[in-house]
Amino acid sequence: MTKSVRHSAALFLIAVLILGFPVFKVYAAAALDNLEDVEAFFDGLFAVQQWQYHVPGISVAVIQDGQAIFAKGYGYSDLENKTPVDPYTTLHRPGSNGKLLVWTAVLQLVEQGKLDLDRDINDYLDFSIPNKLHNGKETEPITLHHLLTHTAGFEEVITGVFVLDPEEMQPLGAYLQSNLPGRVFAPGTTAAYSNYGTSLAAYIVERAANQPFSTYVEEHIFQPLGMTRSTFQQPLPPALAKDMSKGYIYQNGKYTAGDFEYVQSYPAGGLTCSTMDMAKLIIAHLQLGAYGEERILKEETALLMQGQHFANHPEIPGMAYGFIENSVNGYRVLEHGGDTGLFHTGLYLIPQEQIGVYLSYNALGSAPARWYVFQAFMDRYFPEETPSQVVPRPITPGTEGNYVGYFHSTRSNFTMLEAWIRLAQTLTVGVDEDGYLLLSAGGTTARYGEIAPGLFQEVDDSGKIAVKYQDGRLVEIYPSGPASFVRTAWNESLPFVSGLLICAFIFMLITLIGWIVQLFKKKRPAPRRSFGLPKTVGVLFSLFFFTLIILFIGTVTDFHPDLGAPKMFVQTPPALGTIITFAKVLSVLSGLMLISLISAWVKHKGTIWQRIHYTIFTGLGAGVVWLLWNFNFLK
Repeated sequence: MTKSVRHSAALFLIAVLILGFPVFKVYAAAALDNLEDVEAFFDGLFAVQQWQYHVPGISVAVIQDGQAIFAKGYGYSDLENKTPVDPYTTLHRPGSNGKLLVWTAVLQLVEQGKLDLDRDINDYLDFSIPNKLHNGKETEPITLHHLLTHTAGFEEVITGVFVLDPEEMQPLGAYLQSNLPGRVFAPGTTAAYSNYGTSLAAYIVERAANQPFSTYVEEHIFQPLGMTRSTFQQPLPPALAKDMSKGYIYQNGKYTAGDFEYVQSYPAGGLTCSTMDMAKLIIAHLQLGAYGEERILKEETALLMQGQHFANHPEIPGMAYGFIENSVNGYRVLEHGGDTGLFHTGLYLIPQEQIGVYLSYNALGSAPARWYVFQAFMDRYFPEETPSQVVPRPITPGTEGNYVGYFHSTRSNFTMLEAWIRLAQTLTVGVDEDGYLLLSAGGTTARYGEIAPGLFQEVDDSGKIAVKYQDGRLVEIYPSGPASFVRTAWNESLPFVSGLLICAFIFMLITLIGWIVQLFKKKRPAPRRSFGLPKTVGVLFSLFFFTLIILFIGTVTDFHPDLGAPKMFVQTPPALGTIITFAKVLSVLSGLMLISLISAWVKHKGTIWQRIHYTIFTGLGAGVVWLLWNFNFLK
């Protein structure tokens, strides 16, 4: 075996042990100034991650004391042409990490007195955001403070954030005005991450500075920091386009390059940049606004930006202005993640140590990789100095029923057709036989035990969540950052909704088959009063219901290959108008079934069993229509 092969095999084995198996943490830190060790560390991790997540290209930069001490590209930005990833020149889409430019710009204008963090944002806009919640209740105005902490109370809206063609792009103000989401939480009360809120803040910058947001950032952030490889332009200018990494989808054993992604809500996720340009931004924030001879923020403003401004619980990391707080191995971390369909990035700052890490991946589905790398980085170079001696304990026996149930994220849609997505993003809370909470979502389960009233910690890790009770019952769950989970009403939970739809579908299908069979049987004397009209309405309801289900399933399973999401979020599906029309027809037919049912009972139409059967049929039909109304197909 050659030396290089032995070296690669050793790195691969080390990385497998770090990423693939639980190990005991070693509390002696490795030296970050040993760059050979740093390189070997990342070489080993990325060797595994490229295989594990099918990632053609990865880039990393590590910052310490105002300079990038390590930067390296792994794999390819273009597989076909074997173009290697270069952290200095290769461009990628950092997704939501570009939001930090919005928050930096806002605070620059706060310094200049052009913006006030506590003023009603309607004072800065050329359209009005109603000071009412979606239910009509009056509420407080939204301020920039709320936008910077993701506590403005907007619902999530996915549709329209991406577009398929640059010709579909609208001016920022026009997009924001025509796509106003519902206000579902009172401002300042609930953390709910918002792309719309970020773009709204960027538009406020645009109006206060009297120039396009992208131009403002170019002049006041990119130029002072020397970020010459960064732009919000879509499509890219020719000088930069030649260095743009392709984003890849791995399917059926082969890689396919996706198209350039056009982000309509561009301040929230439309940036294109190099890894080293992001390193420059990190350096400026670690140095409290300074970068060499330049300064993008005053020191006191940078400190304000990095301070905590919202938290769901004193023991749970919350929100700085734009930065998301975390606690890793006892260190306060300011972080942010970024995701488009094809690119995933992670940005991490440890202010007390003047350390920053930036990671970029160019493949769909590689988002989890960034966190595993940063956790491994912390364990190696910044291990926990004093491991916690707190032992999570089971909940009180007999209280299990107060915890179990279904929860949905506050980052959800509630007033539009997208509301059905809540069903696909359910967080399930259970209790195991030992009395520990089991939180399950997306195919993974975490086990938590109580460490203080209203505070839980992972049994096998240090992650914490806080909880809120109402009359002794768990009603809200608070992880770190701009997120909360709220108990789902029983009649909006996934088991109830799916159960009702399945029961209705099967019952109506069997009924329809039975009625068809009866048509071909030997004719019997008709009852004194015919049951033909109720059956006719029932048949029509069944046919429209079956067709709507088929159309809806076809629509939500028609995925865009680059975005990993249904095409309905980027273009109006052909069947959408039909689905909405059929939903309205079903509501009318449901009313007719109810009238037919009442008439049948009053006039004693058909047999008693026919009337009982039709009562069940009508009840299921009403349940279907209620679901359509509740999930906004009729609104």
